[in-house]
Amino acid sequence: MNLNTRFRKKTLLIISGLALGFASSSTLAQVAPPPTKPAKEQPDYKPAPKATPKPAAKPAAPKPKPAMNATRSRGDVVNLPITVPYPKLAKKGPDGRILRLRQLPDIAAMRSNPNIGPKSVEKIMPIVYSRRYRMELKIIDNLDLYWQLTGGLLENMNMSDITEMSQAAEMIKPLIGETTLSQELLNRNILTRVQGGMNQYIVREYKKAITDEIQVLEGEKGLEEVMRFVLEDSIHETINTYNAMIAEALSQISTLVEDTNAQSSEAIALRGMEKPLSDESIRQFEDLQIFDSAFRKLPYEEAMAIFQAMREAREFPSLSPTVQKINVLHDRKIVSDSGFELLAKDPKSGRVIDTRKRDKDGKPLVLDAEGNEVVRNAKPEED
Repeated sequence: MNLNTRFRKKTLLIISGLALGFASSSTLAQVAPPPTKPAKEQPDYKPAPKATPKPAAKPAAPKPKPAMNATRSRGDVVNLPITVPYPKLAKKGPDGRILRLRQLPDIAAMRSNPNIGPKSVEKIMPIVYSRRYRMELKIIDNLDLYWQLTGGLLENMNMSDITEMSQAAEMIKPLIGETTLSQELLNRNILTRVQGGMNQYIVREYKKAITDEIQVLEGEKGLEEVMRFVLEDSIHETINTYNAMIAEALSQISTLVEDTNAQSSEAIALRGMEKPLSDESIRQFEDLQIFDSAFRKLPYEEAMAIFQAMREAREFPSLSPTVQKINVLHDRKIVSDSGFELLAKDPKSGRVIDTRKRDKDGKPLVLDAEGNEVVRNAKPEED
């Protein structure tokens, strides 16, 4: 490896850290001290007799931090049920390449996560609505940046140019949340360490499969294309929010243009594009692409005003009607009278892990393909 190649890779790794470190920690609230009372008149000062000093006690050794906190922050896989079979997020399409999820991976992972059931969803949904509300505000306030980034800047960027990548990283910062959905649910104690840690593990596994594939398929440009994926992935939630806002505006754009008194020729042209959202996914995608292309021709001020008027016209302005309840069930997750249970099946061996039942050691029951209990650590019978 020559000097130029080493420098180039080192530069890309530096930018990688920049791209992955967008989220900033929240500042602590400062509490003002209470006002002081006027000092009372004090008697003449008389020094107290000096006391004989006692030998200083040895300082106590600092207590080690609990391992749970470290696992919680780093997302370690220690004690996570990663050996329990679950549907992987990385699935290959007809061309043999991994399909990119349109749904936010943190939400898609909840369906695969063997530890998240319907009762958890009841606590998760308010956070999903809150994040959508905050993301809508970010898009409205930074619409010019969003249009630039998604209008070809990221797609056509020279990933070996450190200046271009630094500029893109700065543009992305106002458009992303402080942390991921999984981490926020962990921080708020809505998901347990195991639930949240497993969700993060499933998401990381999916993204690693994509970056590994990119490096294999792209050859010498593999590292550059991985960085492009990292930057695009950082605004995944932002893109989903913007697309939902466009879908919501399509069926009421004529009213929105009138309510905001938009006078540009581009705004007047939009009024003729109003139509209900199609139930057919392909037709819906095409309609939204055409509408979005026309919407991006608006002056920024008119586009921002239309989005704001759309939010204010909702029954509850802070609740987007496009947010759907998360479905965490699949054919191996079962809801019983006692709550959420899991039947995890290994497709290779046919064995099933039934969390509703326990063996003599108190562990989930393992059944073979015929439904017979499998004794753990049993020695195979000799012929």
